[in-house]
Amino acid sequence: MNIVIDEKYGKFGYDLELKAMFHHWKGFLLLDEVKHVAETTNPMMKELGLVNVIADHNEMELFSDEVSAYIAETWIPAQEEAGVKNIFVVLSQEAFAKFAAEEMHEHAKEKAKIDIRHFGSMEDAIEAARQYNANNK
Repeated sequence: MNIVIDEKYGKFGYDLELKAMFHHWKGFLLLDEVKHVAETTNPMMKELGLVNVIADHNEMELFSDEVSAYIAETWIPAQEEAGVKNIFVVLSQEAFAKFAAEEMHEHAKEKAKIDIRHFGSMEDAIEAARQYNANNK
């Protein structure tokens, strides 16, 4: 994976073989941090022709309603405009963070036609990206 951002709030990079941008979130998400990742990675996804986002929430904590609204109403629709077709999410095992992410993704589905799916492991999320790529050459 080619790392683009490596900060206390997460590690973000891309894999050309998987046509995927990876988001590994850590801790409590602040709006400025989320915006920085969005503004950095969205142009790269479009330029590189990435169609998948694989988001690892295992080390993520809760996020504010403001962050949730930004992701659902602004970032995910912008990812769709950049050419993203799928977001494969490895959900946190922490109940409140898991519920918040599921709720946010349901809201995002009203704003964008990106397929958002949830997984219990990184391996399953990566396999789903591989399957999508194989079926959509």
